[in-house]
Amino acid sequence: MTDIDWARRLALEPGAAVPLYYQLRERLRAVIGECEPDTPIPAEKDLMVFAGVSRATARRAIGDLVQEGLLVARQGSGTYTAPVGVTSELLGSRPAGFTETMARLGRKPTTRVLVARAQPCAADLAPALGLEAGSEVVFLERLRLLDDEPCMIESAHLPAELVPGILDEDLTGSLYGLLRLKYGLTPASGKETIGAVNADYRLAGLLHVPMAAALLATARSTVTEGGLPLEYTIRHARGDLAVFSVELNDAKNALMGQEPR
Repeated sequence: MTDIDWARRLALEPGAAVPLYYQLRERLRAVIGECEPDTPIPAEKDLMVFAGVSRATARRAIGDLVQEGLLVARQGSGTYTAPVGVTSELLGSRPAGFTETMARLGRKPTTRVLVARAQPCAADLAPALGLEAGSEVVFLERLRLLDDEPCMIESAHLPAELVPGILDEDLTGSLYGLLRLKYGLTPASGKETIGAVNADYRLAGLLHVPMAAALLATARSTVTEGGLPLEYTIRHARGDLAVFSVELNDAKNALMGQEPR
């Protein structure tokens, strides 16, 4: 859909019982549903003219749709319909990495290494890695890009004794692939928790989002088939580019929800 009659599509009913911001939001929602990803929408000042509303009303309607993930505001560029998101499956499949997931979706993943070093294991991370506090871990912080657009920052911690020489390897590709091919280590199962945080100055700059923008924060710990702790990874992902899919399976969830006896 390329030619949109915004004035007609956003015409509101001032005398209706429904608030103007709600009317504008729902009319925008209807148009968005017909648009391709990354379609620009009119600026606030143009929406004010098309819909006959105040700036505060236009901003509230846009803000609601940004929070829902239907629109994305890009600093200095404008507001667009959300691009196709990165979908991570949380249940029902083995842990998959960013590169593998994107290749499956036919997208172009790239990686920029920000930090790669050996360091002592922090006390709060030690249990997840099966280590004593102060043991040596390899810390990898990488910026993951999707079709050349910053998507997420991954901070991975690996037991150093499992991955000798990894800092001399090419770390811009699939970490899981490297672990499998060079070290014979494959994440077979794990646990991932999800929360929401606001971008600080550094995260905002790296991910090209405004300060305090909502980000998805996940923490993943994985183990090998034999139960050997393999990684603890923290991700900060752009809310407009990350989607998490949960498999709802009565049998599995019933087992997961049982209290020990």
